[in-house]
Amino acid sequence: MNEIKKGYILDSILEAKDDPVLAKKALGNLVSFSIEHGINGNLYKKYILYTLIYNDNSYTRSIEMNQKTIGQSNIILMDYQEYFELYNKEFEFLNEAKYFQFKREEDNYLASLLDSLYNEIEKMNNYHNFVRVIESFYKTKGLADMAIYKAFRVDNGILKPIKNVLNVTFNDLIGYDMQKSLLCENTEFFLNGKPYNNVLLYGDAGTGKSTSVKALINKYFDKGLRIIEVYKHQMAEISKIINKLKSRPYHYVIYMDDLSFEENEIEYKYLKSIIEGGIEPKPENVVIYATSNRRHLIKETISDNGGVFDDLHRNETQAEKLSLSYRFGLQIYYSSLSIDEFRSMVKEMAIKNNIIMDEEKLIIEASKWQMRNGTLSGRCAEQFIKYLSNKIQN
Repeated sequence: MNEIKKGYILDSILEAKDDPVLAKKALGNLVSFSIEHGINGNLYKKYILYTLIYNDNSYTRSIEMNQKTIGQSNIILMDYQEYFELYNKEFEFLNEAKYFQFKREEDNYLASLLDSLYNEIEKMNNYHNFVRVIESFYKTKGLADMAIYKAFRVDNGILKPIKNVLNVTFNDLIGYDMQKSLLCENTEFFLNGKPYNNVLLYGDAGTGKSTSVKALINKYFDKGLRIIEVYKHQMAEISKIINKLKSRPYHYVIYMDDLSFEENEIEYKYLKSIIEGGIEPKPENVVIYATSNRRHLIKETISDNGGVFDDLHRNETQAEKLSLSYRFGLQIYYSSLSIDEFRSMVKEMAIKNNIIMDEEKLIIEASKWQMRNGTLSGRCAEQFIKYLSNKIQN
């Protein structure tokens, strides 16, 4: 590990010694950190484990990739020994932080990981078991944010975790069984190392395209799926992002929501090259998923279809505009609902949300809502149910 990354909280604890002012400050830092991350129990020991999870360096990366064993370096063993001694070090002013409890979110994955590591080590608290548990974590879970968070966004070329991913499942998306099946099948091919396709989910607004992608990450997170959200203005950065991902032991969906390009926008050329056509092939642990209201992602004009002959090579121009869509090997269409499908969806959502109302009155109110909003979609049905829930409660 070369250098133990203790963090400012551990530094403040080690510096406190017999100084009551510094001790109080160190305890406050530890408690504040634990509240922020939803950590209960022995806060000090779990903070030590947290620093180990985030000890991202060349050695821990090699363990993550199953390239080394700990017996190869005495320096590494000494680092583990220092961590083990820190883990078991007693500080009297931290006694009240040994049994800290407060209510936390049920889906706090970081807290659950720390609980699991702590319980495994405490079963047999000796040096060899400590090393075994930590190394096993690196091999099976990975490092730092990638081990903990489901989704990431790009910020100046750096991947930043999205800490609150909407907890939706495919059961929350009523209907669209064929679409969901195709998407899950392709994703499972991807995760299992079989031939897979990049995917374009297209169709009318509010039909569940984005919801389907969000449901994927909740379904397959434990199997190593992670999502990287990329916006249109970041297209030029995708190749750099992929270069960072190709050596990690996870599977990544590069996700672009509501993707489309106007005629004068050329960012799509970066995406074309990355999907297919560049000299360096896209790594097998990366796939591109995009959602759009357009099947043909680049805006077409009347002249593209022969209305105005101002282009000597009109067919080539049209082919260029269609070429991006064609590079998505799997295109899944999400259509608007029929009036009967919309009403069925409203009734099912009402049941799921414990709304008790005469069915005829429910349909009448839903129809009024739909006419005001002008769409027959799952989003419209969901918005109506939210409105109705609030109206009933009030």
